[in-house]
Amino acid sequence: MQILFEDEFIICVNKPAMVLSQPSFNKDRKPVMEQLQEIRPDLKGTLYLHHRLDYETSGVFLLSKAKIANHPLTEMFKAHSFQKIYHCLSRPNPLDAGKKVQCEQLQADQSEWIIKNFMAPAKGLGKKTRMISVKSGGWPAETHFKIIDTTEKFHYIQCTPKTGRTHQIRQHLQESYRSILGDNIYGGKSSDVPRLMLHAFQLNFPHPITKVQTNVEAPLPADFKKLLSHLPQG
Repeated sequence: MQILFEDEFIICVNKPAMVLSQPSFNKDRKPVMEQLQEIRPDLKGTLYLHHRLDYETSGVFLLSKAKIANHPLTEMFKAHSFQKIYHCLSRPNPLDAGKKVQCEQLQADQSEWIIKNFMAPAKGLGKKTRMISVKSGGWPAETHFKIIDTTEKFHYIQCTPKTGRTHQIRQHLQESYRSILGDNIYGGKSSDVPRLMLHAFQLNFPHPITKVQTNVEAPLPADFKKLLSHLPQG
């Protein structure tokens, strides 16, 4: 597991895909914290979780190393003080937003747009989580999308969520008719990819203790880069 940033208060790692953010009943699946402590035994008993990434999502993952940083980080996440930038590969469809969302198209070529809606968990799914758009009673959610590049098989998209709802990017891209490749819950099921093609690319924030602006970037994983290698060079 690659360490991207570390000081006496916090540590950021590049979470691999197919790694849990937090412990589960399945002891064979070691979460981020446990895997990090195996390569850094000096961190045992010092790490604290503050956010999560989906099991299949890779990228920047932040933990605190000192109790003094816990309260500031908690308040920062509540106040949306973090700028999160994700990269993903989506279906290369024309933009066609759902009826329960506000879609603001920023470019005539459909390469940049904003989705706003109210989100709530779908009912009747048991422990399985799936978010849907609702007209009332949900949580407001907003994401800014921009196509970086495109091929006949996928759009390469930058996603900047303004809020932090569960599955927000995944649900908003489904609402855009551009589901993430490999997303079996939100319409992106594909035999061409090994998993959900979503990567937490950057985390930008004022340091919880020093207040210095901190920008952490996670290199793309190998399966992502393999697909991007098919993009035209130039």
